[in-house]
Amino acid sequence: MLGEHFPLVVIGCAEALLAVVLLCAALRNRRQCADKKRSALRRADEILLYNDRQSNDVCLIMRQHDLLPICAAGDMQSLLGVTFEQLRQDVMLLADALEDGQNGVSVWKKYRAWDGAQPFETVFRTRNGEWVQLNVTRSEDDGYDLFCFSRTTGLCGRMEQYEERLAKIEEESRSKTTFLSRMSHEIRTPMNGIIGMLTLAENHLEANAPAMQYLTKADELSDHMLALINDILDMSRIEAGKVELENKVFSLRELGDRLYDMFAKNLDSRGIRYEVNFDGVAVDYVLGDELRISQIIINFLSNAVKFTSEGEIIVTFRQMMLRNGVADMMIRVHDTGIGMQPAFISRIFRPFEQETVGTSRKYGGTGLGMAITDQLVKLMGGEIVVESQPGRGSDFSVYLHLPVAEKPAEPAAEPSRASAEEYADAFRGRRILLVEDNEINAMIMVEVLQEMGAEIEKAENGQIAVDMFADHPENYYDFILMDVQMPVMDGRTAARTIRAMERPDAKSILIFALSADAFVEDERLSVESGMNGHYAKPVDFQALQRNIGKFLQRREGRN
Repeated sequence: MLGEHFPLVVIGCAEALLAVVLLCAALRNRRQCADKKRSALRRADEILLYNDRQSNDVCLIMRQHDLLPICAAGDMQSLLGVTFEQLRQDVMLLADALEDGQNGVSVWKKYRAWDGAQPFETVFRTRNGEWVQLNVTRSEDDGYDLFCFSRTTGLCGRMEQYEERLAKIEEESRSKTTFLSRMSHEIRTPMNGIIGMLTLAENHLEANAPAMQYLTKADELSDHMLALINDILDMSRIEAGKVELENKVFSLRELGDRLYDMFAKNLDSRGIRYEVNFDGVAVDYVLGDELRISQIIINFLSNAVKFTSEGEIIVTFRQMMLRNGVADMMIRVHDTGIGMQPAFISRIFRPFEQETVGTSRKYGGTGLGMAITDQLVKLMGGEIVVESQPGRGSDFSVYLHLPVAEKPAEPAAEPSRASAEEYADAFRGRRILLVEDNEINAMIMVEVLQEMGAEIEKAENGQIAVDMFADHPENYYDFILMDVQMPVMDGRTAARTIRAMERPDAKSILIFALSADAFVEDERLSVESGMNGHYAKPVDFQALQRNIGKFLQRREGRN
């Protein structure tokens, strides 16, 4: 029947079939797009439905390609100062609303530069004074952006209050630190006079004079009072977070030797076996605060000596591990003393804590030593472990992480290690410029230094010292002893002024601070001002002579 029309019929059928296939594909794509849109809108509806119940939240769905707001929920006008209908007419009203009126920052510009890969988050303040947190996320098909605005005015207000309180606390802490520094200076200055007067009196009496025993007891009481002052100031500064730790190279072996020498004579006379042992210690020089580590071990040893009447006291340095250039060290002080009750061990590191009322009466002490020790170990990132049994003794172990260091260029050149005999005449024939504003302290310093054979010239403040140095020829003075806190010009300013002078000896003259400011940061400030050293009052004149004698020997050896 089709005859010659058969090919035409086949072609027509193929075209009809192709049209049906294309129509089905178009309908399927349209359905998929609609499903994606419905999925995005359904997710938005869920969020909007939730936000309808949140008076502080506003949500907005915006089509990404033409920035057309699709739907919104929440009190937008109250939060942003613009309605959804207004945004539909002019989306740039949202740009005005996102202008941070306080900081002049355009959140809208940041949003437009956003690539959508990660959620966009920011906090800003609107022109009407509301604090708002904005979170923007982009849909999977990059078709829509979901804006979530949350009112955080109350939270930000509380944060501002907390910041104000924190600033007030920090100011109070600074005031406390300033007070402690001044108190340290005010207490140490008269203590320097008292100890200096005792030293002068002892120097003018025969060793067997009846009054000498009274002066010796007064010396002991002065040392005890000074130690108490140091403990109180240390504890206060630790609590205020104002203690700085040094980070210098020192020798563990030399530290052990000093600990042995410090207690060996006393314990040997009491018949107590005393040893300082090194167990598996492969390193010697490490990096840390040697003075504070010594203070920790000495506090342990002082308690062991106090509470041990027989048996032994053993100090053990043990290397637990060495990795990545850091040595994990354990330093243990073992004694066979009276021990402690288990209940007291949990309280031993509290300030002013004693096991019983009779403990302080019988053995003395303030109860601050262990509290300071605990805080210092925490500052170093270490840990203390205490083991004790009543009547069987105690073990105090401190665990520290100490970076391994190379042997310093001059390992044995610490001035304090020099013997008293070697530098007994270190000041003889020296011309010293003494800068001191306190009349009594100046008088004591002049008399003691003159008895050591020195020639003294005195200045009452830093400005006079600068003028005296400038008025004399080069190398006229052997060194300068400089007080720090003085009227007209303080000691550190005077040191910087001298160092800045255009004359050769201005850079080489030795300048040493003698100050009632005795903390690590005070020493650092003195060195930074150009001084060669910092010595705390009350002055230990024998140690001062040894230390400065070593400096003089080095300088003259180089010359």
